[in-house]
Amino acid sequence: MQWPPNLFQRLKIPVTMPSDSIRALLLHKAGLDSDATLPKPLESLISRMPSFDFRTFYVRFGQSVLQDCEYCTSYDEFALYALPGPLLEYIRETAVIGLITIRGSHRERWRTYAVVAVVCAAIMEGYTTAVQHVRIPKDGLNVFMLHDNLWICRQLLFLVLPLIVHATRPSPPLAADPNTALLQVQSNLQAAVTRLTSLKYMRGAVMRDPSLRTTSTEWWGKQRAQGETIREDEAVQRMAEKLGYAFVGVDEKGEEAHLKKNARAAVDALKAGLAPPVAVPSPQAG
Repeated sequence: MQWPPNLFQRLKIPVTMPSDSIRALLLHKAGLDSDATLPKPLESLISRMPSFDFRTFYVRFGQSVLQDCEYCTSYDEFALYALPGPLLEYIRETAVIGLITIRGSHRERWRTYAVVAVVCAAIMEGYTTAVQHVRIPKDGLNVFMLHDNLWICRQLLFLVLPLIVHATRPSPPLAADPNTALLQVQSNLQAAVTRLTSLKYMRGAVMRDPSLRTTSTEWWGKQRAQGETIREDEAVQRMAEKLGYAFVGVDEKGEEAHLKKNARAAVDALKAGLAPPVAVPSPQAG
């Protein structure tokens, strides 16, 4: 972080001081002859000082923008040239806030507030820089250096905001209520039962309608034919056997293929689960 250069404040001279006087004073401070040449940035800066508009640009955008942007001649050009610097600083500050409130720090809830504060500060600085009226009195003294003061406010924000976020009390996530989880599971199971019941009645309704029954029969016939074609393909059988999902023949122990055995076990489990309950006679029935 480097303090922005300001020729007028450093030399304690009025902003309205003539450019020739500024050049002479700089040469005197540097111990050079009156006909010596100043560094190119200062020469570029002083060459623009005869214009009052450029002096207002100096107050608004700072010395660095005025002396570095050689092709800038208008307000819009200086504004576009001055934009990337502060914008990158605000992006960097947002990244710092993201690191401080990273997941697991238990400060995630402050991330939104901090980022909103940074965005609001960026908008306010841009708006102030664009519309704030620059006042330069006749004597050129006690001028409010808009750029420099906004720079100070920005750096203070970048310093204080992360400290405030880091100093906030961490809030670990609340433990999940088991009753809530059970209610959610119950709701999901109820929805699944409803869908299965609807599927049962839908199948019966399809079988009663001739056109739907024909379409359903054709679709299942195509699926059966495709399945048989795929299962009878030797390349598919070899690949399934390599992957441990063999579905034809027997294994080395003389048992059914692995996938076929698992499918049979799954079907048996479904049949057992869907079987109607057996009525147990009451002891008092006799």
